[in-house]
Amino acid sequence: MNAKKSSLFIIVLLIIVLAFLVFSPERTQKPASAPPNHGELGESRRRNEVVKAIETAMPSVVNIGTERVVTRSTYNNSFQNLFDEFINAQKQQKTYSLGSGFIIDASGLVVTNAHVVNRATRITVTLTDGKSCDAEVVADDPVNDIALLRIKNPPPNLRAIPCDNTGKLYLGETVIAVGNPFGLDSSISVGTLSGKMRKFTYKGHVIFSDILQTDAIVYPGNSGGPLINIDGEVIGMNMSVYENAPGIGFAIPLFRIENVIAKWMTPERFRHLFLGIVPGQRKLENGTYETVVADLIAGSPAEEAGLRKGDVIVSFDGEKISGLLELSRSLISLKPDQIVTIGTASGGTFRIAPRKLTYQNALENAKEKLGLALAVVTPELAREIPYAPDSGLVVCDILPNTPPEIRRGDLLVKINATNINSATDLAMAMRKLHYNDMADAVFITPLTLNRKHYLAKQLVKLPVR
Repeated sequence: MNAKKSSLFIIVLLIIVLAFLVFSPERTQKPASAPPNHGELGESRRRNEVVKAIETAMPSVVNIGTERVVTRSTYNNSFQNLFDEFINAQKQQKTYSLGSGFIIDASGLVVTNAHVVNRATRITVTLTDGKSCDAEVVADDPVNDIALLRIKNPPPNLRAIPCDNTGKLYLGETVIAVGNPFGLDSSISVGTLSGKMRKFTYKGHVIFSDILQTDAIVYPGNSGGPLINIDGEVIGMNMSVYENAPGIGFAIPLFRIENVIAKWMTPERFRHLFLGIVPGQRKLENGTYETVVADLIAGSPAEEAGLRKGDVIVSFDGEKISGLLELSRSLISLKPDQIVTIGTASGGTFRIAPRKLTYQNALENAKEKLGLALAVVTPELAREIPYAPDSGLVVCDILPNTPPEIRRGDLLVKINATNINSATDLAMAMRKLHYNDMADAVFITPLTLNRKHYLAKQLVKLPVR
């Protein structure tokens, strides 16, 4: 009997021990959450492709602030209101406005919309590190709504934004609009490429048929900023949005941007070297691009070497050309004694020796041909002018044949498509003027309205004698 009781006691004891082990608090606790999987290198999944694309492009995006002027015109400009109907969401302040741009060359060249810097008397570029620099307009094209700026005294280590050289655009691909809406620096909006080859018509005429559409929101202030793909490469420049329809934004395609600025990024303009090549690119049937000689200046070293308009450029100084912008960067980096070697698709190799451009008697020619007595702005002369220009040519006297709307102290800033910052620029512009032409000149002049002082940008037709 005692043996049976002992056996029963042992069995009950074992059951109690097993129950304690199974139902102990440590056993019934939920297992601790597994640590997040950050990949082999400990990288969070939050840092996805969009984040990486923004990290690639953002250092090259800038904020553009402009002090604006009142415009007083003496003739009708047929393109003056070209974008009024299309860019009606870009509300502009009377004296100050904000926009965006992006660096396309480490020397300090910035691309933006022409309407961002239109009528500006002073341009300030603010980098992503907060540093602000003055800038000037190298050239602008109001019809294409593209402008090229140059940062004065650029800081070192500027980064040019990557560009998509494939020519391929995919409907539905992820795109990112980067800019400074309402002055909010370094803002982004993400969406998709909603449409390609959109048409822009003006008074019943198709002006452009290549505009990109996106549902990435483009706010006022985003104008001039880049539209990038998931690889962080520029595919276009933010342009506008339909009013009251923020999900329908538009951008100028990179193809058009590069073809426009290639006309300006030449050694003649940047290095005062006469080469004679105006490059461009054309789209092939398979959607890819090829770089060509879009124009050739008669009597230039390039023409004398045997290059012809339409030749396909495949190499420059022995290096393969990957795109038009790369070629443009090489052209504005030419040195005075550098011999240029250009290879073409036909197998030809052309050695070209650029010549130095000499501009003599530019100011005297302006007196004879345009009726303008001009002087280079010096610190001493600037103190006598009722505003503070730091470059350009000022009207120092009134001649018998000076147009009546021009006054002493007016600053000449542009002739036709050439911005005037020096006597060299003036001479370059006058090379393209011929007897009996009418030159479109832009002057900045002080103006008083209702006892308030403004700087007015005045447009004047100058007869060429």
